Amino acid sequence: MEKRALIATFLSMLVIVTFMYLMPAGTPPPATKTPAATATSSNLAPEAISTPVTPKNTGEKTILIDTPNNKVAISTRGASLLSWQIKDKDNKWLTMISSNTLNGKKPLALLTGQEPFLSEMEYNTGQESLQVSAGETKTLSLTIQLANGLEITRQYIFKGEGYLHSTVAIFQNKGNAPIKIPGYTLSWGPGLNPLNSKAETNNAEAWIDGKFQKGVKPAGQNGVVSWVTLSSQYFAATLLPAQTIFEGVVSDKNQDKKISVGLVQKEYILAPGETKKDAVDLYIGPKEYKTLKTIAPNLERIVGFGPSEKLCYYVLNGINGMVHNYGWAIVILTLILQIILLPLTLKSYRSMKEMQRVQPLMKQLQEKYKDDAKRLNIEIMNLYKAHKVNPFGGCLPMLLQMPILFALYNTIRYTIELRQAPFIFWIKDLSLPDTVTAIAGININILPLVMGISMLLQQKMSNVDPQQAKMVMFMPIIFTFFFWNVPSGLVLYWFINSIVSMAGQYLFIHKREAKVEVVK
Repeated sequence: MEKRALIATFLSMLVIVTFMYLMPAGTPPPATKTPAATATSSNLAPEAISTPVTPKNTGEKTILIDTPNNKVAISTRGASLLSWQIKDKDNKWLTMISSNTLNGKKPLALLTGQEPFLSEMEYNTGQESLQVSAGETKTLSLTIQLANGLEITRQYIFKGEGYLHSTVAIFQNKGNAPIKIPGYTLSWGPGLNPLNSKAETNNAEAWIDGKFQKGVKPAGQNGVVSWVTLSSQYFAATLLPAQTIFEGVVSDKNQDKKISVGLVQKEYILAPGETKKDAVDLYIGPKEYKTLKTIAPNLERIVGFGPSEKLCYYVLNGINGMVHNYGWAIVILTLILQIILLPLTLKSYRSMKEMQRVQPLMKQLQEKYKDDAKRLNIEIMNLYKAHKVNPFGGCLPMLLQMPILFALYNTIRYTIELRQAPFIFWIKDLSLPDTVTAIAGININILPLVMGISMLLQQKMSNVDPQQAKMVMFMPIIFTFFFWNVPSGLVLYWFINSIVSMAGQYLFIHKREAKVEVVK
């Protein structure tokens, strides 16, 4: 039966590792165009939006904004975003969006989709730069005056702490006739720039009508919008309507497969003397689970945690709060899980000993019915029943560890606290493989090798059939290959798990093997 248990273990591990490699981080939605503005019925005869009072091409300027955690560049043309950088926990500047990747796009501009294009008009400002210190809040204002009396002011409000800022579009009718404000889109993108050597997949997600939308519909989606976000593995750019009702959300994908997401505002009529403000909060920063919960309701959903991942996250962070090292926190969490599973583990050890006890009788049956496979299976099952042996008892702890492994994998994969979190010696980042060098373009990782050796020893300890020797040698090699490029934090968990299981097998099976009464 050890062969069946070994095969079951192999299949279980194959499912686990296949899940790790095939589970998508999120599939970007296909390309779409911003939906046309919805017509607004009115008995008035409003003036259409018109050209600026001042000449259009007065010279584009770039306004630089510096805060302790952000470096932002905004263009006077369209009052649009040129670049945005944030500082990570290691005081390194990371680029969220850059003029090098915009390809003519105008993030955070008023994209009207009809002439005259507000995103191409030159806004006026008396500010050349903005320096925001800790504890301060400062505003960058850009204004344009149109010939029909419409004044548009774009405000960018920056805080000296954190990653939450805001932008406001103010429409003021200073003329004598109603003015039709065209529907517009306020968007982020294209893309949230990759932060490592491998291109990261971006996900467009939103909270609309009280429901989580994992993937913004390409054709746009109408409803009550709480937030819309574009996120990578560890970072997010989120637009949150602030006491302003937007019509819906929209996504777009360019030829480089980079996604843009945005809020859609419908057209409306602005009466003479009337002022309207559309305010949006901007969270451009890390996908830290606890922080996102404080930014907006349900925003933490973008991290991708289910109930099991949440539990792992809080337990892991709780342990880390005591030991101040996520590597040791993973080791301690592994030991805790082993203690919780101890009753089932002991049961599996007893099952393995029971299998050893009836091995002589099983070999007799195999010899007796070697030419009748059907009869052999019947007699083996009768043997198990007569001696009260559960042939699958040894597999139960392994099967129960599968959801734990899934949960821990997602926790390690998406918890930004583990990004660049060191353990000991050569392990500098638990969210990445523990590569120490490269030979002929192949990364050399130590933990998977050590884990493979521990698996080999563990399998040999539980193997009682010489015919299984080849399979015992084959499995650790396969799993070493599968685990080669997964986060070192997950490999650390599985390595410690193997060491503890191996110690348990030695104490409860091999040290007491002399006490096993063999049935003859």
